[in-house]
Amino acid sequence: MSRVLAAHQPNFLPWLGLFHKVGQADVWVLADDVQYSRGSLTNRNRIRTIAGWQWLTVPVLTRGRGRQRICDVQIQPDDAWRRKHCQALRWHYGHAPFFDAYAPALEGLYAGEWTSLLDLNVALLRHLLQLLDLEVEVRFSSQLDLRGERTLRLVDMTKACGCQVYLAGDGASKAYLDVEAFSAAGVECRFTRFEHPVYPQCHAGFVAEMSVLDLLFNCGPQSREVLFGGP
Repeated sequence: MSRVLAAHQPNFLPWLGLFHKVGQADVWVLADDVQYSRGSLTNRNRIRTIAGWQWLTVPVLTRGRGRQRICDVQIQPDDAWRRKHCQALRWHYGHAPFFDAYAPALEGLYAGEWTSLLDLNVALLRHLLQLLDLEVEVRFSSQLDLRGERTLRLVDMTKACGCQVYLAGDGASKAYLDVEAFSAAGVECRFTRFEHPVYPQCHAGFVAEMSVLDLLFNCGPQSREVLFGGP
């Protein structure tokens, strides 16, 4: 059976679509050596509120640091953000059905003395994979010998991890990937399709594209089934 690889930046508390893709892969390469982009989802994501949604943002050091790789980004030495995140989660999800089941471990992770954004994100990602019951080998692009051009980089990544299939997201991925280059290198390029599920939220109405925490707090052990549309 062919081994499948997915690749993505190590985002902060990602949305459902990322875990849907990763859940179909054998290996997940975290693109930690790509340039950090201010305003991206690398250090922030959205949670549901009674008024709609709000950002949870990890403050990072950028002034005078030029173009940083994600693996080099440092968190601002200010503990206030940890407290504010935990307060926001408790305020907006305190009455969600499964908040009490998941909050203690999450707050324990927040309490760590994090200085590296990558280290924080990876710890959270591994925890979320476990909660979703997703088994995938996690690798880091910074530890692989990869060419610079986008498609060739992904071809190298797939081969270096002993995989035969590269799993790309739908939408924009089709525009920038050279599918023929994958084929010429003996690698199959597949595109996944994600349809956002609608599930009960603890506030009226439904708002899509929240952090996966929203799904977990509201659906608990059924989150994986909701994410993939079945057992």
